[in-house]
Amino acid sequence: MKRSREIYDRIEIPKELSERVNGAIASVDRRQAEKKYRTYAGKRNIKVFIRTAGKIAAAFLICLTVGVNGSQVLAEELGSLPVIGTLARVLTVRSFEELESSVDLTAQIPEIQQTLQSGAAEAGDSAYIEDINAEIEGLVEEFIAKAKQDMADYKEAFFATGGTEEEWADRTMDVQVTYEVKYQEGAYLSLVLHADECWLAAYQENHYYNLNLEEHRDITLEDLLGADYIEVCNESIIRQIKEQISEDENKIYFGYDNLEEELTESKFTSITPDTAFYINEQGNPVICFPKYEIAPGYMGVCEFEILRNY
Repeated sequence: MKRSREIYDRIEIPKELSERVNGAIASVDRRQAEKKYRTYAGKRNIKVFIRTAGKIAAAFLICLTVGVNGSQVLAEELGSLPVIGTLARVLTVRSFEELESSVDLTAQIPEIQQTLQSGAAEAGDSAYIEDINAEIEGLVEEFIAKAKQDMADYKEAFFATGGTEEEWADRTMDVQVTYEVKYQEGAYLSLVLHADECWLAAYQENHYYNLNLEEHRDITLEDLLGADYIEVCNESIIRQIKEQISEDENKIYFGYDNLEEELTESKFTSITPDTAFYINEQGNPVICFPKYEIAPGYMGVCEFEILRNY
């Protein structure tokens, strides 16, 4: 793996990259190319991208096969293409794997980059995007540090209670940081950062970013659903909960089933202005409740799509 990585990192970027890419992309429909690139950006397997981007010229495929993460130069070249959106693009600016102190870490760290085009915002407005990127970087570093500390604490307790080196040898923690671009249309961008820690039990953090890149502010549920968004969401979520319970006996929500009385205090009754959500491909908000918040842990993150009235 180390030798393969060294070979990968030494791949040179063709000097004529810009000319080839621009020529290949000229005949491709902008909107179609944008969709295919987003699909590629969220997947690690280049074969998937090749199958979905069959109409893009061979020169463009060769450039992408080298990989955005293989070279900062290539990342910048790809970022200059007018196929990722009118106001911003999302790139994996740091991707790495490492095994340290029984922690098997894989990370893909995104960065939002503003596209400078006619009518673009003034330079000072880029502070909004810079703050988001800094926050993402900080969250990733904090999560990785916490995971390593958790494993160190567990190791100390393991040996303190009589564990042996032989028994410890098979114990590892898998830590993975990834992201998904859920929606990008016009000035709107919806991004979800996932951080997973799997060892004695699975632990997950999700961070949701819904950005209005033209106005340089966060998108709210009120922007998408109107002034009565709380009532709209509550009605839809409660209806969906009841439908799920009636259709699937394995679906359980606190307070909506024959559960222990003490669990009913976690029954869902209403969202708040701070309730997490992302925007799906249809442009609808999807309300997200963390594991254990309104349902047993095995239900995972509970999501509810709220249909917009266009």
